[in-house]
Formats: sequence, C-alpha cells, structure tokens
Amino acid sequence: MAKKVFIDTNPIIYLVSQQEPFYSKVVKFMSDCIADDAEFYTSTITDAEFLVKPFEIEDKEQVEKYRNLLNSLEFLKCFINDQVGEKAAKLRAKYPDIKLGDALQMAASIDCNCDIFLTNDKQLKQVNEAKVLYIGDL
Repeated sequence: MAKKVFIDTNPIIYLVSQQEPFYSKVVKFMSDCIADDAEFYTSTITDAEFLVKPFEIEDKEQVEKYRNLLNSLEFLKCFINDQVGEKAAKLRAKYPDIKLGDALQMAASIDCNCDIFLTNDKQLKQVNEAKVLYIGDL
C-alpha cells in the first residue's frame, strides 16, 4: 500500500460533513492507510477551497472540525511555490480540461512525492503523472 497519500479537498469535505455514500468509502480507505503507516498530505489549496463555505456562513464549528481532522490525522502540507506553479501549468497544458485548483493540487502532490492522489473528481483519472485513486472506484 502507499506510504504517502495526498487527499484532495472533496474527500476531506466528506469526512468533515460525514456525507454518504462517500464518507464510508473514504474512512475505509484511510483506515487501511493508517494500518499501513501511511502519511497523509494535502495542500494550502485545500484550506482555501474547504474554508470558503464555513467562513461565508460563519460556521466556526465546521472550521474547527476541519482543523481537528487535519491535526488528529497529522496531515502534512504541500505548499504552493514556483516549482509547483510551473508543474500545474504543464499539467493544464497537457490536460486542458483540468481546472487551475485541481492542477495545483495535483502538482503539489507530485512535488511532495505522494504515491496516491485520492479524489472524487473523475476527470483527474486521465492524469498519468500521478496515481489517481477515484473514490467512485473504491
């Protein structure tokens, strides 16, 4: 099993909100990863994507749940820098349908040498530069 697993924003939303049918699939996958001593990664893009709604509706509880989730599972952060920005641009050039946020997430996971990129964004399965695991296939 993978040792470095990048978790995209949508699986984190499912975990925090306990949104089925995806919540159970993500919990099972991550439990298996924990049993295998895997490390979890995400990026500062996840912060920017996840926190919009809780900030908009002033839901401090959701913000706290999000932060607690990342802390309790000891998530490591991949940061966006010039190198990641360039990788994201190359991904978008090769896969024009990929949105900027997704390209940045993918580039960050590649830069952090992650073994798996867990997402529920089906179009990211086309990216060959990373091993994309689509929640719908779990």
